[in-house]
Amino acid sequence: MRPYITDLFGEIPVTHQDVDAWLISVPGIQPGTKRAAHYIEAWSVVEKIRQAKRTGTFDALTAKAEAPSPGWWHRFSWVRGSGF
Repeated sequence: MRPYITDLFGEIPVTHQDVDAWLISVPGIQPGTKRAAHYIEAWSVVEKIRQAKRTGTFDALTAKAEAPSPGWWHRFSWVRGSGF
């Protein structure tokens, strides 16, 4: 558990890498997809990351932040271009 540094306004900064690590680790969503964008907005991911950093649980939650391997369905071209 490491203390997180606040910015000049007393806020805990959240980076794109933090959001990507959260998406991969917590809900298992591939960053950069429409689904990920919706999830970030609908579930207030940035605020959840700030809270996790504040309580010291962010590192434990994102410790397994590995990009999920694409499933067999990614071999079909209609999936790649459909925006799912």
